Amino acid sequence: MNWIDWVLLAAIALAAFKGWSRGFIVEVGSLVALVAGVWAGIHLSDQVVDWLGLGVRNAVVAFFITFLVVILAVHLLARFLTTVIDVARLGLPNKAAGVLFGALRSVFMLSILLNLVAGYTRESWPDQDQVEASRLHAPVRSLAPMVFPDLGSTKWVDRAMDSVRDEADRVLGN
Repeated sequence: MNWIDWVLLAAIALAAFKGWSRGFIVEVGSLVALVAGVWAGIHLSDQVVDWLGLGVRNAVVAFFITFLVVILAVHLLARFLTTVIDVARLGLPNKAAGVLFGALRSVFMLSILLNLVAGYTRESWPDQDQVEASRLHAPVRSLAPMVFPDLGSTKWVDRAMDSVRDEADRVLGN
């Protein structure tokens, strides 16, 4: 195991502990919000750009606005359901299931991050030898493309990265 494995394990353990403290309903809501937010950001960001009157150069902003609105809506629904479910006093089963969903949500978010970083970094970071030596990198990275096969190659990501690079070049005067 190398430092990549330890970082991934620490993030997953922290999320599992958070799942214990938040419980099943909020963790399921968080997972649903993440998947729905990414899906909406990928598939609806063009409509958000048009609706907000933004140019193509602001595709990143449209993605994040769409993502945040979906996450907020699902989170509010999950909190409401938790309040309703609290009457039933689920206790330990709610917390135990929260651990599983917290860990799953963390692995999914790490998978998205690893896929985006791998596809859009100019430098080889982390070092390819470190990635190959990692026991967790490949299994974690493979999860998000199962749900979103076009994650690394969608047009919105390409446009967004071009937009960020163009803006950075403009600001830096290159």
